[in-house]
Amino acid sequence: MTTTAAPTALVEELRAVLGAEAVLTTPESLLTYDSDGSMIVSHPPDIVVLPTTAEQVAEAVRLANRAGLAIVARGAGTGIAGGAVPLRGGLMISTARMDKILAVDTRSRLAVVQPGVVNADLNAYLAPLGYQFAPDPSSQRASTIGGNIATNAGGPHCLKYGVTSNYVLAVEVVDHAGSRYWTGDGVLDQSGYDLTGLMTGSEGTLGIVTAAIVRLTPLPEAVRVVLALFPSVVAAAAAVSAVIAAGSLPTSLEVMDHNAIRAVNSAYSLGLPETTGTTALIIEVDGVEDGLDDQLDQIIAICRDHGAFDLRPARDPATQARVWTARKSVAGAIGRLAPAYYLVDTVVPRTKLPLMMEHVERLRAEYGMEVCNVFHAGDGNLHPLVLYDPRDPDQRRRAHDIAAGVLELSIANGGVVSGEHGIGLEKCEYMPRFFSPAELQLHATIHQVFNPTGCFNPAKIFPADTTPAALAAARAERLQRCDPAHGAAAPEPGAFVAPETPAAAAVLMKACYHAGLSVIPTGGTTARSPQAVTISTKEWHGPLVYEPDDLTIKVAAGTTLAELQALLAPHNQMLPLDVADLHRSIGSLVATAADGPRRLGYGALRDWVLALDVLEPDGEPVRLGAQVVKNVTGYDLVKLYTGSYGTLGLMTAVALKVFPQPPAGATAIMKMPTSVAACTLIDDLAATRLLPTAVEYLADAGAIVVAVRAEGHPAAVERHMQEVTELAHRHNGVWTVVAGADETSFWQQTVARYGVVTDQALLRLSVWPSRFAATLQTIEQAACHQHVEVALTAHALSGIIYLRVTGEPAAIAAYHAELYRTIPHTRLLVTPPHFVPQVPVWPLSPTTLNRIRALKVAIDPHNTLNPTAVWFANRT
Repeated sequence: MTTTAAPTALVEELRAVLGAEAVLTTPESLLTYDSDGSMIVSHPPDIVVLPTTAEQVAEAVRLANRAGLAIVARGAGTGIAGGAVPLRGGLMISTARMDKILAVDTRSRLAVVQPGVVNADLNAYLAPLGYQFAPDPSSQRASTIGGNIATNAGGPHCLKYGVTSNYVLAVEVVDHAGSRYWTGDGVLDQSGYDLTGLMTGSEGTLGIVTAAIVRLTPLPEAVRVVLALFPSVVAAAAAVSAVIAAGSLPTSLEVMDHNAIRAVNSAYSLGLPETTGTTALIIEVDGVEDGLDDQLDQIIAICRDHGAFDLRPARDPATQARVWTARKSVAGAIGRLAPAYYLVDTVVPRTKLPLMMEHVERLRAEYGMEVCNVFHAGDGNLHPLVLYDPRDPDQRRRAHDIAAGVLELSIANGGVVSGEHGIGLEKCEYMPRFFSPAELQLHATIHQVFNPTGCFNPAKIFPADTTPAALAAARAERLQRCDPAHGAAAPEPGAFVAPETPAAAAVLMKACYHAGLSVIPTGGTTARSPQAVTISTKEWHGPLVYEPDDLTIKVAAGTTLAELQALLAPHNQMLPLDVADLHRSIGSLVATAADGPRRLGYGALRDWVLALDVLEPDGEPVRLGAQVVKNVTGYDLVKLYTGSYGTLGLMTAVALKVFPQPPAGATAIMKMPTSVAACTLIDDLAATRLLPTAVEYLADAGAIVVAVRAEGHPAAVERHMQEVTELAHRHNGVWTVVAGADETSFWQQTVARYGVVTDQALLRLSVWPSRFAATLQTIEQAACHQHVEVALTAHALSGIIYLRVTGEPAAIAAYHAELYRTIPHTRLLVTPPHFVPQVPVWPLSPTTLNRIRALKVAIDPHNTLNPTAVWFANRT
């Protein structure tokens, strides 16, 4: 797209839509928007608009498209990768005036916000309610939620709480044609591809976010912060690896070297030594009060063992706030040390931190430049800031050479191009070094589905010597080539094949593709269709990359969950996923986005999948993601493929985030007299500062039970059991507390309630948790209407409900239809024999279904992979 001068008629039309004061065209006003916080390059837009509503954004996009202008969205302009620089002029849409918090539902733990809401302002609004929006980038006092979503922002507390994508439930988007749509409505795990995950981190290239539903977490009851001082940044990095290896999972582990200390020491009265080499490690733990000091003492002991020469607790909230303000202000305070800095954002496996720090020191000495190291050590997220004078061409060259040296070593050691700042225009040229040509083409294919005209944020993410359109066209051409000679070795339709290796599977898939045969991926042992070739991963087992101290593992896709847990157990680690069949393969679990009760405390499976090795429809191998815990290098295709039911590719390997085995655990099992009493107990529990890892509601003809699971320090577990059973007593419940083998047995029986059944139907419903009690009434009333029996199991604080339904097939179909009309996210998972549905099996709006189909057609143009997957054959 070429730069087009702003026509007078367009300006007048924009003023008619937005008001004259919301349309900027004077040269001096446009200069305010010519760059972001990176100062890499500047280029003014032709027009800036400041809408206040989503419809104004949509109309501005329609008008700009008609005029052939590029369109760039901008939040607060705090990005430091050039992501919001309008390189090709055009229309800039500033969301600064879209700053309304539209709704907060604390029982559902969510908020609906416009994209211009400042991160810190949202948290200030939530704090009196006892909640927080956990992502906290260092720029949170200025950066907006829309900008956080655009770059999948992280922050110091990601180690425990995760990144922005873990907290975005749905977004409203304006597409390239100026149409508005939502990627969801805030319920967990809605049907179809994860469009929300795909939009998060897409840097404004797939559409403009005009609203978001974000997930909230309770504020912790207690917080402890300690500053540990080390003689070098390498020693501090080694201590971080040791803390993680010991099974601790603090809230934050942040490193500031002596230059960072110099930048903020006096301004924030830290009183730290500024001698060369001195490095501060900020350690934070949070949670319930009970056991927290013990947890911190264990971490402090590890720091002492690794050379910490001073430990300074921040005992009161004011001191803690001062420490964190100082940490988050380092970049802004660099002006005390140098005229400018070049910041490198990359992530490596945690165990590579000492290696990377040694390399940074070598580069600093080799190029004769000062480097300020301040980084999220617990995540392996490095942020070396190279100090230089931009007026000196030689210093500018050396600064960029150091950055290149850091990134090259990072990529060579399993790292990524960007962890939280995005690619923008700064790192486009590194994309071919990280991705294979096929992988880069796949990312470009996604771009073309959502941004076919290239109007949104052009010249970002992809290398300057090509275009997303050209890359996507090259992939499309590859997938259009069919050579019958390559298909000669294909098996007959209906065949079941279990190749010995992924390489053999790639050859087989290539043969099937050229023979025009459909392929159904499976982790099982039987053919899935007489019309297709079933390819099984069942022969692929075991670890491929496992460094326990990184808390990540990569396994072959055929590895079963039981095998994975057995690999992790000797290292006191686990995957907190409880399913009925422990012999299901990891690939199968990821392909179906398997769900378990402990998602309340640990997150969902989609949050733990870091990388996938996948075979494309024609057998071409590609890697999605990387085995690190933060990554915004391109689009988040891992989330797109998680839950895709084998419709986009065959998974050959999976990299996962894993967790320390908790030192203690227990479950309170409470029999309640009525569903009203049970729901009241659950509401009361949700209002506390307790942090259970699972809250399950079970109901059938026999009883109503609420089960609450707690894990962690023994004192914290005991506190949970005490307060939960007091709630049960208050609501006339009868309880027992189980631990050890009895607890394991209880949860195995619980998850079996929504396992595979043969003569019953299994339904899954998703609702806002605040509507849970009302939904239970709807379920019960519909069962009475249709004369079916229902056994109900629900993640009560997450709003996910499983129904095992018994009755005549026609009655079950009528029951399903009645629920579907009242509860939109009613999904039919398993059906009994002779069942004929009366309504769609998978609940998808026409808009969502159209976008999902567009992705499917672009990625798998011949519908080769799992062609009868339920949402593509959504017949009634």
